Parts: sequence; C-alpha cells; structure tokens
Amino acid sequence: MLTITLFCLLVHILKCESTQLADPIVTLQDGSLKGTIGKNYDGDDFYKFFGIPYAKPPINDLRFLPPVSADPWKGIRDASNVGSDCLSRDEFQPTKIVGDEDCLYLNVFTKNLPKNNTSLKPVMVFIYGGGLTAGSSRPGIYGPEFLMLKDIVLVTFNYRIGALGFLNSDDPKLGVFGNMGLKDQNLALKWVQQNIQHFNGDPNDVTIFGHSAGSASVHAHVLSPASNGLFHKAIMQSGSAINSWFWGAKNMAVELISKTGKIASTNQEALGILRNMSALDIFEAQQKIYDSPYPSERRPFAAVIELPNDSAFLTENPIEALMNKHHNDVPIMMGYTQNEGMLLDADRRATEKAGITLPKFSFENIIPHELNISKGSNESGIIRDILWKLYSDKPDSDRYDKMTDGYFLVGIMEGLKLHLKSATKPIYLYRVSLTGELNRLKYLMNRTHEFGVCHGDELGYLFSADITPPVTPDSLEDCSIRHFVELWTNFAIHGNPTQNTKSGEAWEPVQKDNIKVYDIGKISKMTVPPEVNRLEVWRKILKTWPLVDFN
Repeated sequence: MLTITLFCLLVHILKCESTQLADPIVTLQDGSLKGTIGKNYDGDDFYKFFGIPYAKPPINDLRFLPPVSADPWKGIRDASNVGSDCLSRDEFQPTKIVGDEDCLYLNVFTKNLPKNNTSLKPVMVFIYGGGLTAGSSRPGIYGPEFLMLKDIVLVTFNYRIGALGFLNSDDPKLGVFGNMGLKDQNLALKWVQQNIQHFNGDPNDVTIFGHSAGSASVHAHVLSPASNGLFHKAIMQSGSAINSWFWGAKNMAVELISKTGKIASTNQEALGILRNMSALDIFEAQQKIYDSPYPSERRPFAAVIELPNDSAFLTENPIEALMNKHHNDVPIMMGYTQNEGMLLDADRRATEKAGITLPKFSFENIIPHELNISKGSNESGIIRDILWKLYSDKPDSDRYDKMTDGYFLVGIMEGLKLHLKSATKPIYLYRVSLTGELNRLKYLMNRTHEFGVCHGDELGYLFSADITPPVTPDSLEDCSIRHFVELWTNFAIHGNPTQNTKSGEAWEPVQKDNIKVYDIGKISKMTVPPEVNRLEVWRKILKTWPLVDFN
C-alpha cells in the first residue's frame, strides 16, 4: 500500500513525464534542425536551437572576403550543440585562446513553434561587444534564460572579429574592402528575414540590440543602406558608430606579416602570404600589434569607410550620413552606464594577465583621433588644458569621468543630437545607476561593493552566464532582472519601454530642446543627465575643432 508521500511523489513524476516536451524539429529551406528544451529564469520551458550555419565557413578562398550564404544540408541537423566561437581571447578568461575560423553560426530561442492558432512574435537579435577583437554568442556568456521570461524570439550569432573580420586594403583590385564582421552581421539579419517565421518569429517586427562594439554595430546598421528593411527597431547599449574606437582602422596587412617574421612590401604580397597561413598564426601575429585603449589613436582592426564596391556596407562616415539624413529612420532606445570609464580598470586587469602593459593616462590620450591634432602641438595643449580644468579642478569629479566621457559619452551624445535633427521616430535615452551583485564587469573584478556602474554591468541583468551567482527570490537582483527584461522587451514588443510596465516612472522620448534620461536604478525615473555640464564643454571643443573624415 502506497503512503501519501509516495503517492504524491508518483503523481508528480507522472505529471512531469506527461508534460515533458519532445525535442523540437524545425524545417527550413536549407534543411531540418533538431533542437532541445530549456528552462527560463522561472523554470518554464522554451525551445533552443544552437549552431545553425548562416554562412559558409569563411576559410581558404573566402578568407578576408564578404560572407556567402550557407549551403543546404541533408537529413536532420543536430542543433543541440553550440557552434565554435570566432578566434579570440576568452571574455571571462583572457589568458585562454578560444574559437576557430569556421565560426559563422547563430542560435535561436523561442517559447513556441508555429501552429495554426499561434501568432508570430517580435524578434530580438543581439550583437555582442568586445571591441571588434573579442566576443562570442555562446550561452555561457549570453544565456537566454532571463529574456525568455517574455514571449519573444531571441537570436544570437557570431561574427568575425580582429584581423580575420576587419583587415582592409586600400587597393580595390584586391577586393579586401574591410568590414567583413559587419557584413557577417548583415547576412545574419538576412537569414532572420528568410527563416525566423519557422521559429514563430515575425520578420516584420525585428529589434536589433547590442552592447559596446555591438552597440556601435547596431548604429552602423541604422546608418547602412545595406541593412535597410532588415530590422524595425534598434537598442544601443554603450556604443555609437561615432565613437573613436569603432572607426578608422589602419591598413595593417604588411605590418601583420612582419609580426609573423616574414616580409612583404605590398598589400598584394602580404595578402597572398596571409591567405596561406593558419588562422591561429594570424591571430598570434595580431596579438603582437599595439591596440590603443585611448581615443587619440586609430585602432589596427576596426570599421572603415569603404571604397565603393558591390558588397559595400558603408561608404560614408557616420557624421556625414546623419547630417545628410542617410539613415534608417526607426525607433531607437540608447544609453550608457554611470561610470563607463571603469572599463579601463577591467582592460588593465585583462591585459596584465595576458602579459600586456597599457600606457599611462594623459589628457591628450582622450582627444579623438578624428580631430587630426598631433600630440605636443599647440592645439593639443589648448584642449589638454581645457580637459585638465574640467576634470582635475572639480572637488566632486570622479576619476572615471574623463574616460567615461572621452571614450563613450561624447560619441553617444553627439550621435543622439544628430539623430534628433532628422528623426521622425521616438528616441529613448537611459542611464544605468543600479549597483548590485549582478553588475557584470564589477563582479568579474570582485568590486560589486564599490560605488558606480561599469561599462557592461547591465548585461548581468539581461543575460545569464557561467559566472552568474545564485539569485535570491525578491532580492534587488531578482527584481532588477525582471525590470531590465521588461524595459528591453517592452521596447521590442510595443516600441515603448515602459508600456504596461509594473514599476518605475513612465519613460518619455527625448525632446530636441529638453534632453532627459531614464535613470535605471533602485528606483527608475526621468531626470536631467548629471553629465550634461561636462558634455557642454566637449561640445565647445568639437565646435572649435570639428570632427573630420575618419579616412
């Protein structure tokens, strides 16, 4: 005779077995996929599909060239395993090299698959950051469990980074125009348009969102004619296409060869050698090239303004594109964290572990390279003195303010002001001031007890990760996960981040003559940006020495 306890246990087991979902199978034009079942943050089921090829492996003759759509496959492809990262240093363990050149895969997460009585759901496509030289879409870094609390379809994907993604040549005959990583992103968005309805996603309601270099990439898609019609809303988290670190890559083919111990005198010669080297050898050579953490210097591997070509992603610099109203006019949600400049501490920590020493800070280091002002010049001295007075002569100045502004806010806010001149769709501006145990970069630095919000801290409330600590129900962290997810998905679903929201003040779009931010903290509210006075000083600098072409 069964005891009540055993009987209840048996009933529970039978109930679980009867409601257990079968592994899903989805059929696309290219072939069929077999996914798996996951559990969201509240323990509810959703479907997971990993490692879906959206492009041919960019190897051999396709190295340094625009991506080509993936070949079809026969039978049912196992989509339970994550595709390889693109070759880089691991985001959480910078001494560890991960990935492969064959890395153009994407992941799809959805609560439901299409049925006769289901409606297609809004789609959110995430683009990771990492300075265009690192990053991955793998769920150990960007897990879907938090965002899958809501009825959306989430897509994450890999794109080429570093030399393999952003090498360029100024010789049009060689066909290496640069921006391969951005073109990968563009092809992934085309894949979404062609296939997402098979996962119950609405191709006519796609929101792209990204962080840092991923955010600047989102902005680049807003500006690129090549991405017109591939998305309908955009979220930019701590990055703009106007930020100095995103644009203006050097022509590095000959120098890259020199770091391998070989010699090449022309781009054609260098590319011929590079095409026959292993991807790992190219990556190791890339690691020997100095990559400045400061706005004053152009980066070796970043986005470029391309010469006109059939595969061009962008042939106009971002400021000109905005001034000429050459952009995809979509609703935008954009913002930044309270202490973006704390990232420099994280960079120092990572580079020191990798055996690299960063140069010391100077005010000349945050003068944007686009101004074409030489260090040590009279003009550089004038700007240096203005910045010294702005940041060193204030008793309440935070030591991160200068990097927060020079590296991030100047580009973000100038981009906002230029958009406001011609945008017909709403733009929502936020600022993150929340400090908790899930602040991601502060957690990695073991500094969650300190004041301030580092670059990337908000990611801990949008994505689960291998490093995510246990979360106590009804804690600040638990409530903040739900609040961030609600804001981000409300924007994707309704175009308004606080529509139907349960907490915080209503979030109003930015007005040209009255710029306010939605401060996301323990209590979220509309407020005047505390950084406004500092940024007005920067505006005077840029008015005297205007930003010029990034070529």
